[in-house]
Amino acid sequence: MSSIKPKKIWIIYGIVFAAYLCIAIFAGLHHEPWADEAQSWLIARDSHSLIDIFRAVKYEGTLPTWHLINKAFQLAGLDYDHIFVIPLIFSAIGVILLFLTDAPLLAKIMLPFSFFAVYQNAVVARQYSLAFPAMMLIVLFYKRRFEVPVRYHLALFLLALTSSYGVVITCSFMLWDFIGMARKKFKDPVHKKTIVPFFTTGIVIVGMSILSLPPDDCSMKLVKVSFSKNVTNALLFTVNDDLFRWIFLILVTGLLIYYFRHNLLQVSVILLPLVIYMIVVYQRAWHMTYLFFLLVSLMIIFRDGFKKTTRHVEDVGNLLANCIVILLLTVQCFTGFYSVYYDYQYAYCPAKEVAEFIKPYVESDTTVDRLVYYAVAVSPYYDHSIYTNDSYGKSYYIWSKNAPNFVASENQPGVVVTFRSLDAYDNPDYDRYIFDSHMIFKLDEVEPVPYVVYVRKDIQSSAHNV
Repeated sequence: MSSIKPKKIWIIYGIVFAAYLCIAIFAGLHHEPWADEAQSWLIARDSHSLIDIFRAVKYEGTLPTWHLINKAFQLAGLDYDHIFVIPLIFSAIGVILLFLTDAPLLAKIMLPFSFFAVYQNAVVARQYSLAFPAMMLIVLFYKRRFEVPVRYHLALFLLALTSSYGVVITCSFMLWDFIGMARKKFKDPVHKKTIVPFFTTGIVIVGMSILSLPPDDCSMKLVKVSFSKNVTNALLFTVNDDLFRWIFLILVTGLLIYYFRHNLLQVSVILLPLVIYMIVVYQRAWHMTYLFFLLVSLMIIFRDGFKKTTRHVEDVGNLLANCIVILLLTVQCFTGFYSVYYDYQYAYCPAKEVAEFIKPYVESDTTVDRLVYYAVAVSPYYDHSIYTNDSYGKSYYIWSKNAPNFVASENQPGVVVTFRSLDAYDNPDYDRYIFDSHMIFKLDEVEPVPYVVYVRKDIQSSAHNV
């Protein structure tokens, strides 16, 4: 327990929270949303009923949770330029819930400024911002989950609503409880109150997972990239040397084994399914927010087994492990601040600039086509569908094999928005304009996708300097 009086602790929390909000708001005001942020916004904006939203997100391979939240904020009057308000609210709730946990004071001061809390989840408007508060609720309710099971399973359900990663983590927590109940043959008085909430949550999660499976004509493909690279980047910084990455991961694994040595089996049951899912099925760099906050949550939940002992050797080991954790949190804070600075300095996504550039052509009813998914990031800056070859007249991208996403509306469209040079338009009839992006992840530019705009020379109405 901290020796600081409760009143002074809450003053510290207030200062930390105010600083967190100032940094996140500053970053959000300068952040330029990219395609995934725009896609969710457009699905919510261009869908006029719940059925439309549910039908659209089937192709996204996810639940409509984030899209419904976007819709609610749109109805409340939020404009696209301030879309960062949505993730910031949920991340801020996560910070407040963190303060209510029994995490060490230093962790409560540092974690809000970690890369995922202050930037990736508070600025980038994607459903991953929901994971932080959901996991903090699980932390708060975990130790009394058998005494008050309804609120605990509600927290698990909220986490499952965020994404497939949330479903995996939820099922992992439930798996451990199921093992415990099965050992007692479901007759233990401690477990009796939790049986109904447990199986209700499980049945609902299975049902909604089945309903969220993409249709047969879905064209979206899962992408697997280097897990070792992504997890190293998420916990440390950009490391391109394979040997160094594996050494680092072995050392981190050793640290975790030592940290959770009194609860190793339980932690393994909860943690390993997510790791296996990410390695075998699907993961990208920004998805590591789930792994990061799961590790943080488990460290808070099981910190009781990591206190001062009467054995000198173990105390020294605990001190060393704590120092390493603090060092990793320091790296997190540094990369969080760096990402905010970098996003301020450079255009995360050039979509707004592209929108301004093609505006004269849109207003003159020139044929404007998109031949790439990333071009959806331009659409929110208009209140109507601007692309002639939009699938079914929708501004958002429909991941269907039957949608003409890569088919131009005519032989020589006036304007083409894409992300790479295309042989069909690299000819004397077109001028090519390139808009650079600087999509930052920690200390690495992930998918620095330049936008390429082709304009047919005979329809140019004014000169543009890019």
